[in-house]
Amino acid sequence: MTSKNDGFTALDSILAKASLTESSPWRSGAYTPELDLARSLLSIPIREKAKQQQGRTAKALDAWIAHELRRLGFPESEVWPRLRQPRVLPDGLAEVERKIDALASELRRFETTSKGTRSYIQDKGFRASIKDLVDHSLGNANAYILGDFYAKQIDVGLSSWRRGPDILISTKTMFSSYLKNLKNRHEEAVGEVESLRRRHPMAIMGYAYLVHSSIYEEDGAYPILNDILHRLRRDGEAFDATMLLVGTWDKDSESPHVEILEEPDHSLSAAAFFETIASKVTERSPIHEHRLVRTRRGDSLAALLPADLSDDALLNEDAEKDKDEE
Repeated sequence: MTSKNDGFTALDSILAKASLTESSPWRSGAYTPELDLARSLLSIPIREKAKQQQGRTAKALDAWIAHELRRLGFPESEVWPRLRQPRVLPDGLAEVERKIDALASELRRFETTSKGTRSYIQDKGFRASIKDLVDHSLGNANAYILGDFYAKQIDVGLSSWRRGPDILISTKTMFSSYLKNLKNRHEEAVGEVESLRRRHPMAIMGYAYLVHSSIYEEDGAYPILNDILHRLRRDGEAFDATMLLVGTWDKDSESPHVEILEEPDHSLSAAAFFETIASKVTERSPIHEHRLVRTRRGDSLAALLPADLSDDALLNEDAEKDKDEE
């Protein structure tokens, strides 16, 4: 409903062409992330030489991670950032959004065909009320989740009114001065996860890092970052999954693009990251929740559930029982 350039707009056309219709992104029990798509998305701000402080490269990383969550089978309308504005929309409002879009489309069609005729809507207040509804944003540009003491902006995630936060992912990019900045980033991550974990102990928390291959040239920087990312996911302490991607591009080129996106440590790879998220989310939810994620992964027990045993069906059944008891 808004066309404001929010940093994701330049990525929308690439994501719109990316397939979400394949039966499963799993191959022989292993998740297969679309790293070619990640290179394409990251190359846009890199090619335009967006400054790191602008956050556009981080947004490209966010958009790709959200795409992978949708490939896992999480509802498109509940994963943020969404494929359209507003990037964050409360679950359950997707249908309202669809109906408002249909109303706007019908109003445009009617006014185009009836302009100058007696059928044209003469009441300005009536037209203005419809336009106000169409222009009103149902969601938000950013997602803030309340932690133990303050609300923290979350880069990528999934949440619903009924379940609460399922997935909360922070993303970071760093392309120079690694040793100078790693300590601060580590401390920020520890504080962030501690605050959110206290309030949302069931949520799956992830931490994804993108650096330039120049990190190998700074003495000691890579092993320190590798160690930090392993420490941040120690059992029962902090994040559930951490990921490290190393990109290569010519910083001096007039039109640079991401040539290589390495995963130097398999335990920090994209495949391991999304496998862990899928595993932890389903472990912490009853079997009728996140059913598509389970079936895409090949969960035979989930496949035995009746077709109409959806979350909504269970809720409607409970509502009918309540009526009968009254």
